[in-house]
Amino acid sequence: MSRRPYRHRPILGAFVFVFVLLASPAGATTGTSVWKVVPTPNPGGSRVSDITFSGVSAASTTDAWAVGIDQSGAFRHPLVERWDGVHWRAVRVPEPAGRQSWFNGVLDLSPTDAWAVGESTSPTADNQDQRTFVEHWDGTEWSIVPSPNPVVGGASGDVLQGIAGTGPADLWATGWVHDDPNNENVLLFEHFDGTAWKALPTPSPPGAEQFGADITALASDDVWAVGSNALQTTLAAHWNGRRWSIVPTPSLHDGISPLNALTGVTAVARNDVWASGYEGNVNNQNFMEPYVLHWDGTAWALVLTPNLGGEGSRLNAATALSATDVWAVGQTQELDGSILTLTERFDGTAWSVVPSPDPGSVGGLLVNSLSGVAGAGGGVLYAVGAQEISGQCCLRTLALQTNRG
Repeated sequence: MSRRPYRHRPILGAFVFVFVLLASPAGATTGTSVWKVVPTPNPGGSRVSDITFSGVSAASTTDAWAVGIDQSGAFRHPLVERWDGVHWRAVRVPEPAGRQSWFNGVLDLSPTDAWAVGESTSPTADNQDQRTFVEHWDGTEWSIVPSPNPVVGGASGDVLQGIAGTGPADLWATGWVHDDPNNENVLLFEHFDGTAWKALPTPSPPGAEQFGADITALASDDVWAVGSNALQTTLAAHWNGRRWSIVPTPSLHDGISPLNALTGVTAVARNDVWASGYEGNVNNQNFMEPYVLHWDGTAWALVLTPNLGGEGSRLNAATALSATDVWAVGQTQELDGSILTLTERFDGTAWSVVPSPDPGSVGGLLVNSLSGVAGAGGGVLYAVGAQEISGQCCLRTLALQTNRG
């Protein structure tokens, strides 16, 4: 079966490779940390279960949602938590009957309008019989909303990774479809018009191996989605109000088999769009190199960002507050095996590392990662991911917050 990246975030050890020390671009670290750790509940308690965030979205400083996965042994459940301005609180959501399910992305439009997207699978096997999974918050409760599955049967699958929109009647979700009979993976785009979700024709060519990871919407005729061509080169697609089309993007090419992927996308204006990404397997030695791509209205350009750690860093998500205030988050791995949170900021001139806390540890090693970031106005940002907690077997949720207002 074809490879299927972007299973769910955070990355941490599951997707961390074995690296060697290489030179990396220099980048200044800006002052002391503006981030602080905010406590989050873990519904599974101390049981054998990985409980991690994959994404976050905020409508205001008193209304934000974080979503992810609660994996109890081999069975997975959706994880949803809400920020009320004081605390993160776990919220129960319905699950598809007889199936395991989880969320990969979330969009918070208002206190009475939020969406989460992901996937569900058969209860006994991961990556089998995948189906799109969409839920809506109406201010009172979450409910499952029907969503298209273009390919069904056998080992085929339909996955949603990210969601964005310009308003309640103009939402977009992206991911991919695995067509088992043809053994190919193609981009999946679904649109909500205020009434129902509909799948649109894919721009993927025949025989494609393309995966959508994230999406952002500026206007009804200006939407961007990013991902990868089977993790080998970066991928970007654009909606112009009539159709989706693939737009050329650069990738790094260190060695004979580099792995490139775009993980997040955020937009300031039609001529100012950023995508977070990374190169793995650098020089065929599995070292990581973080970078971003920038769209100036004409073409995408690759911009190297500071690379920390003896084994390199990767960026997992991005958000833009303004043209001079863009953020990307991810993780860094050290030679001793420690995994550290990574936050980087663009100030309109250059990217620099902003120190971030690492509360989680196990066996004397720090283990932390960030998989999502969102702005809430007033200089407030939220970043979410996962951490190891000493005395517990598994990953637990991690949430950071900063107020620079």
